[in-house]
Amino acid sequence: MGYSDITLLRSRAKSNPLGLNEVYDDDEFMSVPFDFVILSNPTSLHFRYLKKLITLRRNLFVEKPIAVAFDEATELAVLLKNYDGLGMCAYNLRFHPCVVKINELLSGNIAGKVYSARFFVGQYLPDWRPGVDYRKSYSARKSLGGGVILDLIHEIDLAEFFCGSVQTGFHAIVDKVSDLEIDSEDIAEIHYKSNKEILVSIHMDYLTKGYSRHFELLCENANVCCDLFDTRIKITGSDNKILNSFLFPDFQRNDMYLSLIKYYTNCIKSGVQPVPTLTDGLSSLTTALNAKSFRE
Repeated sequence: MGYSDITLLRSRAKSNPLGLNEVYDDDEFMSVPFDFVILSNPTSLHFRYLKKLITLRRNLFVEKPIAVAFDEATELAVLLKNYDGLGMCAYNLRFHPCVVKINELLSGNIAGKVYSARFFVGQYLPDWRPGVDYRKSYSARKSLGGGVILDLIHEIDLAEFFCGSVQTGFHAIVDKVSDLEIDSEDIAEIHYKSNKEILVSIHMDYLTKGYSRHFELLCENANVCCDLFDTRIKITGSDNKILNSFLFPDFQRNDMYLSLIKYYTNCIKSGVQPVPTLTDGLSSLTTALNAKSFRE
């Protein structure tokens, strides 16, 4: 993107291929009035730095999820009441072309009222990071914030984005059912009724062979089916008639991240509050933590 005045806060000297400035002391880093701070350390360490940076009213771009525990979420809720920085929770799937298109369609009331929504995400954990022992990843370790619910919290955010926040009937089945050598949950089913009167169902797992990520919206005038892996949208009506379809064949995974950071930096330049906000991130985190409390 053309920016080179970047400082990295690191626990120890490692150097980096771009030759960016590095510091190794928290206080030294906190004393610099950066345009914004990207918080992308291990999930379990987010809160430690967030509470300092929020108090300093820094502009913050924070990886999901913004914290990992109820006590952290409770304290963040208090801190965010007085926060006037430009903070964003980095849910990159909101910048997937399929999600952008469906949001446009729903905003234009093309499909009518949404009655129910089903979200599915699954991928076999050992295949996630080629060349990395999955047993040593944060995903495998509950203490680091691993487990499908926090790891795949994107689906919870998408559900809130399209359907609204949890209102009634919240229930979850969360368990570790496979022989994977992990102490975190490997499967979860979440159900509730939203404040928009939409029935929501979310499935997450570390077990699906290959990779599958899709969702369906049952609407008043049509059924909206979205495959985020194939970057395909299909809208059907009576007798399964295809009313419209969209395909994004040129989409590359990194496009989401570029769109996300470009959007955020433009918000910083314009002084406009980006979305999803840190408060939005806190909402999806609370839903996730409530689901984790159902662990078998």
